[in-house]
Amino acid sequence: MVRELLRRIHASSPLTATIAALAAGCLLTTSLDGLEGPPLPPAGAGGGGAGAGETEGGTNDGSTPDGSGSGGAAGGSDGGGADAPLDSGAADGGSKGPFTVAPTGALVLGIAEHGGEIFWVQGGTGAGIVRASKLGGGASYVHRTADAFDVVVDDNDVYWSTGNGNEVYKKPRDSDAAVSELVFSGAGQTLYLAAGSGPRLYVTGRDTVAVGVRADAGTSDVLYPFQIGAAGIAVNGEDLFWSVETSIVRGRDDGTMMHVIYRGAPGEVRGIATDEQDVYWKAKDGTIQAISYTDPGALLPRDVCHVDPDTNTDGGQRAAADVAVDGQWVYFAEPAKRTISKCLKR
Repeated sequence: MVRELLRRIHASSPLTATIAALAAGCLLTTSLDGLEGPPLPPAGAGGGGAGAGETEGGTNDGSTPDGSGSGGAAGGSDGGGADAPLDSGAADGGSKGPFTVAPTGALVLGIAEHGGEIFWVQGGTGAGIVRASKLGGGASYVHRTADAFDVVVDDNDVYWSTGNGNEVYKKPRDSDAAVSELVFSGAGQTLYLAAGSGPRLYVTGRDTVAVGVRADAGTSDVLYPFQIGAAGIAVNGEDLFWSVETSIVRGRDDGTMMHVIYRGAPGEVRGIATDEQDVYWKAKDGTIQAISYTDPGALLPRDVCHVDPDTNTDGGQRAAADVAVDGQWVYFAEPAKRTISKCLKR
């Protein structure tokens, strides 16, 4: 009942209606800069499970994850892709990259990495959660859904948020079944996700940072309210990091000791990722940037690698410019090229 009330309140908000209308009509070509809070994907028919017109385990509309329309790979298979880099050239003239990892469709939302694979939310035609080897090759579906916004993965399960659907769902990572399970609802919205230690999942909601558990908790608890424009979130140990309208913020996972580590321009930072030293994001001009949170003297970000910008479909202007990092690489979407790419972090 509470979840339904939140949805009705959310649906009646003039600002929400404006964002949803703009997102549905202009998502692929128009910057949403200037709107309050993070831009959102088009509202789906409902959270999790199979949405209208979607199926699981094979094809639903004849589309592959890259939108080529030649039929889709099912479930947790690797799609038969070769485990070799698709592009060994460095676009910025150096050995750092970017290098192509896997083909995508025109719209990519959240990104995550786990083990030897990269996962992302594929929007538009053939929407769903997709996986590919970090070494390159074909992409395949983990789950077909039109409602996903961001994704995180652990050893057993894949989890996804639903944006305006205000819920987090999960399913076994290697299952071909269409069945998904509701994990918890959020604080008006469930946007970007991050997996913490133990059972905890962190999520940004409507101007909030919240926490839930990976078991069926039903609801989440707000850790940090009044975070205007809260968007990307990342976790390292007991430290949380999240982006707001003009900054990147660091806080403890118990809801205490919040402080700003980077002050940028409005709307500059969407999705973020972190390791033991830095926070990473994709800037408006397409550049992958990072700033140290362990060096007190680090006031400005460094450029990790340069990516060709496209002001209509790339360079942080999209609904979700997200990144993921492992021990060596930072991964990100290049929607104008319809690829997931990677650069060396240092």
